[in-house]
Amino acid sequence: MVCEDFGTDVNLVNIELSYLPSDLVIGLDSPPVFITNDRQLKNFFTYVKTKASTRLCVCIRSKVGFNLNEEHAESPNREEVGMLCEVSDDIDGEAELEEEDAKIDESDDENKCEKYMINGKPATMEICAMKHNFDYKVGKTDKRVWYVRCADDDCRWHVRAEGLTGSSYFIIKKYVPDHSCAPSSRNHSVRTASSKTVGSLIMHKYESVKEGPKPNDIIQFMRSDHGVEISYSLAWEAREYAVNVVRGIPEKGYEKVSKYLHMMKEANPGSHTFYETDRNGRFRFLFISHGQSISGFYAAIRKNIVVDGTYLKSKYKGVLLVATALDGNSNLYPIAFGVVDSENDRSWKWFMRQLNVVIADDQSLAFVSDMNTSLAKALAKVYPHSHHGICIHHLLNNVVTYFKGKGVAGLVAKASKAYRVADFKKQFTAIFSISPAIRNYLIQADVRNWARCQFPGYMDDVRTNNPAESINFALRSPREFPVIPLLDSIREMMTRWFFKRRNLSSKHKQPLTVAVEKKIDRRIEKGKKFQVFPVSDDRFLVRGDTFECMVDLVRRTCSCGKFDLMKIPCIHAIKEAFRVGIQAHTLTDDMYTTASWRSIYEESINPISVPEDAWIVPSHVQQAKVLPPDTRRAACRRKKRRYETVEDKIRSSQGTQSSKHRKCSRCGIEGHNRSTCDRAI
Repeated sequence: MVCEDFGTDVNLVNIELSYLPSDLVIGLDSPPVFITNDRQLKNFFTYVKTKASTRLCVCIRSKVGFNLNEEHAESPNREEVGMLCEVSDDIDGEAELEEEDAKIDESDDENKCEKYMINGKPATMEICAMKHNFDYKVGKTDKRVWYVRCADDDCRWHVRAEGLTGSSYFIIKKYVPDHSCAPSSRNHSVRTASSKTVGSLIMHKYESVKEGPKPNDIIQFMRSDHGVEISYSLAWEAREYAVNVVRGIPEKGYEKVSKYLHMMKEANPGSHTFYETDRNGRFRFLFISHGQSISGFYAAIRKNIVVDGTYLKSKYKGVLLVATALDGNSNLYPIAFGVVDSENDRSWKWFMRQLNVVIADDQSLAFVSDMNTSLAKALAKVYPHSHHGICIHHLLNNVVTYFKGKGVAGLVAKASKAYRVADFKKQFTAIFSISPAIRNYLIQADVRNWARCQFPGYMDDVRTNNPAESINFALRSPREFPVIPLLDSIREMMTRWFFKRRNLSSKHKQPLTVAVEKKIDRRIEKGKKFQVFPVSDDRFLVRGDTFECMVDLVRRTCSCGKFDLMKIPCIHAIKEAFRVGIQAHTLTDDMYTTASWRSIYEESINPISVPEDAWIVPSHVQQAKVLPPDTRRAACRRKKRRYETVEDKIRSSQGTQSSKHRKCSRCGIEGHNRSTCDRAI
C-alpha cells in the first residue's frame, strides 16, 4: 500500500514503518517503535484505537545504494543519503551517534560499526567503540556539523554528518568504515562509556519493583558482557541515571500527586485519598486507602488494626505510615498508607484523622502499635472509644535494654500471652521476686495494654506490630522510589495479593480457611486422650490436660480462656463437640469461614487504565501545584536494616541464665573464637 501511494517499486526499496508512543516518551532522544512483523502491527492497531490521532513514520531506502564492501569499497570518502542519526550531548560534552538501521554489510570484519541495539534502541558510538575495540575523538560538532574520527591521527576511519534544518536529527554524508591503524600500536584500552550509555544498557533491569543491580553488579555486567572496566563511581552514576529514567525524577513526581490520586479514585470507587501542602505549596502529607480494602474490612476482617511507620529512602526521605489487619487466613490485609515528613504528633494525628474517615471509632476496635508516644496521643484523641495494645516485642526490648534481671524477659513474655488471669498473676509474682523495678515499669506501662487476659477489647492473637513490619519489608525496594512509583508499587502489590487470594479461596472447599483448618487439626490430635464428664446439658468437664477445664458449647466458652479470646474452639471444646456430635466449624466465628474469606476478595484493586498523557482530570486538579518538600540529608548514612533485633536481645538475655559458654571451634578453649585464635594446634 505504501509503494502504491508513493509510486515506488517494492523490489527496489526497503520500507521501514515506525511510530512514537506518546506515553513512552522520556525525552527528545526517545526511540521509535518499529513495525517489522504481524504481531507488532497488531500492537500498533491496538495502540491507535485509544488515540485520537497517531503519526506513522514511513522511511524508504534503496536496496543497492549503500553497500560498503562491494561497488564503493575503493572510495574512502563515498557519500550516501538515507541514514538518519540523532546527536545528544553526554555528561562529558561529547556527542553520541545513534545509527538507525544503516545498510552496512554485516561481514566478519571487526572494525566495522554494524547495527547494534540497546533495548530496541540503536546503539551509540560509545557502544560501537566498546564492541569493536577502538577509541575515537570528537572533532567539530555543533547543530550543523558532527564529526568523529579515530583516536589515532594517522587512521582513516571517520564519520561526518550534517544537521537537518528544524530537526534534532543528523544525516551522515561521509563514512569510512575501515581502520587503517594497527591494533598493536595502541597504548591504552578503549574509551570508557559515559554513565548515560551504561545506564541505557541496564535500565531494563529496574522496571520491576525489585531493587535492581547494585554498582558492583553493574561493574561485573560491563566486564562480562561488554569487556569494559568501569569505576564504582561511574557504576553508581549509571544506576542513578537508569533509576531516574525508569521510575521518574523525584521532583517531577510531586507535580503529579493530585492527578494521580484523582485517577486512582476513578479506577477504584470508594477509595479515600487526600494530600496536604504547606503555605508555600510544598508537599507535607499524603493518605490513600483503597475502597476494596475498606469494604472488605467491614465485611469479614478481624477488628484489630496494626499501625507503624518506616523510613523512606528516596531523595526527599520522609516516613511511610501503614495501617493493616489480618484476614481469616492470617494473611496481611492493608487498609491505609500515608506519606509524611516524620513520626511526630502532627503527622500521626493527621494520619489518624484521615483513617477515621474510612474506619469509624468503635468499642470493638483495637489498635496495636509500638511504644511511640506521638502515636499513643493520636489514638487517644481520634479514637477515644477503641482500645490500644502495646507490641510485646517493643516492651521486651525496653525491659532487656534498661533493666537487669536474669530470665525476666522470658517471664514477661509468658505473662503477656497467658489466657487465664491466674497464670498471669503467677508469672507477675515471679517477676516481682526477681526485680521490683521491672514490675513497677510494667505496671506503669499498664498491664491492660500488653497482657492478653487483661486486655479490655478483643486482642485475638495479634500481640505485636509484625503485620505492619512485614508490609514494610515487602516494600523495602519501593521505599527507595519517588512518591508516585512508590504509590503505584503499593497498588501493584495489593492487586497481586487480592488476585492470588481470590483464586486460592475460590478453590478451597473446606468450611474454614486453610490456616484455621490446620490449627483445628493440630488440636484434634492433642485432645485425643482427654476425658469428658457431663455436668449439665450445656456444660462439660474435660480432664487430661494440665488442669481441668469447664466447657460451655452454647456460650462458646472454656475455663482455659483460649476459646473465649480466640473465637476458635480450643482442645477441650473440640473434644466435647465430637462427643455430642457437633462439627467444630459450627463453633468457630464467622470471620474464619471460607465464605467470609471469599467475600473480602471479591473485588479487584484496579490500576489506572489509561496512560498518563490521556488522564482527564477536573480543572482544579489540573491547576493544583505541588512542590517537593523541604528536606535535608542526615549527617550519617542511614541504616537500611536493623542490625540487632528485639529477638536477638531477648535471646542474649535468656542465654545468660543458662550459663552457656562459647568455645573456639579451632582449639576448643573458651574466651575467644576462631577468627581471633592464635594458639598453636
